[in-house]
Amino acid sequence: MVFAALFAFTASAVAEDARLLSFGFYMEDNASLTSDYVAEIPAFVAGTTSYEINIAIPANVDKSQLVARFTVNSGNTVSVDGTAQTSQVTKNDFEDPVDYTVSNSNKSQNIRYTINVVELSTKGWAEVATLDVTALTGNEAFTGVYSGAVLVVNPKDNAPYVAYGARGVDNKLSVAKFEDGAWKQVGPALFSPIINGSHFDFDIANDGTPYVAFGDKDAASLSNSLSVMKFDGSAWTNVGDQGFFKSQAQYVGIAALDNGLAACLQNNNKNGEIPQRALGIATWDGSAWTTGESALLSSGQGMYTCKMGDNGKIATLISINRGKIDDVNYGHNIFKYENGSWESLATNFLEEGATQTSIAIGSFGTKVAPDGTIYAWTGDDAPNTTKVYQVRLKKYNADTKAWEVVGGNTLPLGIDEGFESHISLDVAITSDGTPFVAYNNFKDQKKLYVIYLDPNTNQWTTPQQLADNTADINIDFAADGTGYITYTDESNKVHMFKYDFMDTSGIKTVVNHAVAGETFYNLSGVRVATPAKGVYIKRTVDSNGKVSTQKILKK
Repeated sequence: MVFAALFAFTASAVAEDARLLSFGFYMEDNASLTSDYVAEIPAFVAGTTSYEINIAIPANVDKSQLVARFTVNSGNTVSVDGTAQTSQVTKNDFEDPVDYTVSNSNKSQNIRYTINVVELSTKGWAEVATLDVTALTGNEAFTGVYSGAVLVVNPKDNAPYVAYGARGVDNKLSVAKFEDGAWKQVGPALFSPIINGSHFDFDIANDGTPYVAFGDKDAASLSNSLSVMKFDGSAWTNVGDQGFFKSQAQYVGIAALDNGLAACLQNNNKNGEIPQRALGIATWDGSAWTTGESALLSSGQGMYTCKMGDNGKIATLISINRGKIDDVNYGHNIFKYENGSWESLATNFLEEGATQTSIAIGSFGTKVAPDGTIYAWTGDDAPNTTKVYQVRLKKYNADTKAWEVVGGNTLPLGIDEGFESHISLDVAITSDGTPFVAYNNFKDQKKLYVIYLDPNTNQWTTPQQLADNTADINIDFAADGTGYITYTDESNKVHMFKYDFMDTSGIKTVVNHAVAGETFYNLSGVRVATPAKGVYIKRTVDSNGKVSTQKILKK
């Protein structure tokens, strides 16, 4: 009996302490999340039996069905209101604080951890870097980027990449990526043959491989024929033969897919392998190219232009017809490419009441959301009597096989006096399905603006101004919700804004608003030129591009 009592006392003495070692919400366990959110566990204090833990997640996440992932000391058990909890399995409603009780093996310790799920700090845009190609390459003759620089976020490492043509030297392609706070070349600068003006496109496959497609002036088959190159980790090499599509490539597009490539061009030469002005299609199956005129259109049908979009699995193509076809003036076509076959989602289409689809190069395009939803935007002059051109964003309803206008109306771009032919506009869809639109307005000093569709109101937000004197606007998002916008300034340098969470720790009073490098945002993430009374987020960018943020109070 004495031995048994001694054994029981010893077991109690060596029981593991009750400890919560880690706690978080992970994408793998919660379909509603687009990133992992991990809490900081407070340090253990002897004699303390209850702790508060705050964990921040985005405001639009449903908190009522979250699955937590946690670890505890060996032998510990975890319960909520007497119900046993299993990491990565048990769901709880975190709209109110949830008490997790961690007990050691003999119940001699019961520690309460109160989990408070709070709203993640406000997101906002801030300029983070300028791509100065003269400084980057050390080539003083390389004076800047040619028009049409293209931004793509690499789905493998979430880093932003920019492909651009050369100004001041032979117009060849270069690609740079933003890494560790600086722009770095991807392979050598000016790696391509001379390209046909700004007729090129850029994409990155899901495995992280960058691809460029361009009209190749040096192609032996026919000058300005289509060539495609990829970066294999050490060098840029041709995909197939140089100038493999013997047609003068204008308005080039490329989509890098898990099972190959898809590309488009408008042929601008009657000596090509397809009719002049026709829409050319090329697909790569991993070993060979298949090229020809689009079979979804009438043979010889003239095109004005084409563009492509994709999500790594599905590619889309939008083209605008040249002139009138079947009494439709400059109608547009939208095609889908998936698993080796093309499908028409719109053919020779014109908005009701419009006289034509706008041919302004920035007024149309197509994107595929991460979930496979297909978007397209076009400009038109319907339904008004003053013939003001407007841009509308549409998405394709796969169930009804119909296009629906996003937000229920044309985009609120603020171009009231008529459609500006030099507009630059791009669209991105975040991993949670939120559409963002970045654009410039030539009638307003070429200012750069950004809007997004508010998921709560299903209405477009008030345009937020980011910069003046901009061209060649691009926007793209990483899978974790981090966004990037690039534009080219009047000195041919590429600037980049980043959309990320703001650190709102600390609160200070505004002393001076007129300080270089400072910008102010309200708590909805909208930039404010002159803060009135209230609470704002102040962002400061130093000469090295380092961003610091703080919450301030304007009295």
